[in-house]
Amino acid sequence: MRKFRFIIACLVGLFGGSLWCHAGPIADTLHTTFVNKTNFIPLHVVTITAGGGLHALLPTLTEEGKNTPGLRATLGAGTQIQGTYTFFFHKYVGVTAGVGFNLATAGMRGNFSNRTYLYSEDNAMYYWLNCDYYNFHESEQLYMFEVPVGVTGRVSLTDRWMLRGSVGLGMNIVVGSHFKGDGELDTSSDWPDLNLHIDPDLPQHGFSHFFMGGYKGSFGNTYPLNMFVFADFAAHYQYTKRIGFYAGVYFSYNCFSNIRPQLDAAGNMPELVYFDNRSRQYTYGGMVNSKFIQSITPLSVGLKFGITLTWLDPLKCNCEDR
Repeated sequence: MRKFRFIIACLVGLFGGSLWCHAGPIADTLHTTFVNKTNFIPLHVVTITAGGGLHALLPTLTEEGKNTPGLRATLGAGTQIQGTYTFFFHKYVGVTAGVGFNLATAGMRGNFSNRTYLYSEDNAMYYWLNCDYYNFHESEQLYMFEVPVGVTGRVSLTDRWMLRGSVGLGMNIVVGSHFKGDGELDTSSDWPDLNLHIDPDLPQHGFSHFFMGGYKGSFGNTYPLNMFVFADFAAHYQYTKRIGFYAGVYFSYNCFSNIRPQLDAAGNMPELVYFDNRSRQYTYGGMVNSKFIQSITPLSVGLKFGITLTWLDPLKCNCEDR
């Protein structure tokens, strides 16, 4: 309920308080050269851009993740491809909607150890599984389809140059995810009932030295929908009456986490390495799916470049075709 209240409040704030910018006369700029005997300029602009920069999956570690020495999170780079349509109902202000694609990445790395208390069905007793990671690094990618909606303001500088800025809200849809773990892993065990320690040189019992290059998978706990806030600021050069060039900076931040913690029947989060009864071997499940990460929040900051397609509405203004 709190999440939906927040979304409703943001929508009311966005569309209830329209942005009216007044930065000097615009009557002599290129966009009004094609308009005769009117100050009302309904202008349609389609903007197609591609860009990249810091596209991070900001992690919130669980208490166990925070208390694991040697484990650290790294930020990642990504890309954004977007197409938007803007209707300028005023010389300075318009509304914008569009679609896009966003790739956000992250990583976890370090040399660390983790100890897990498990139950062995084969031996009908509990034991400690010791996992020692060396030169460990995991990369994660999240692929999102985006639908931004916002308000756009513009200020003309010369006949061909103008500044544009947009703010708004959007919905993103997770369309895919991927992780890959690399490094080396030693697994050993301690059996309290037997006062026995098994070193990582008994592969017949599942305890050995592993090279982790083959561990791949996807996030098993993503929310299908989420909301983000965004802003961009750019320079717009009108090359011809119909075509322009666009270059600027962008920012977006998810309002909520893109994953929900997975819990087993006992209410515990999954282990990073667990015993698979079907394959009869230990399996690496991925950081995002494990007890180390509570949430991830995508953040994007970068540069984008593109082209604009512009035309006037002949039904709503007295336009000269020149």
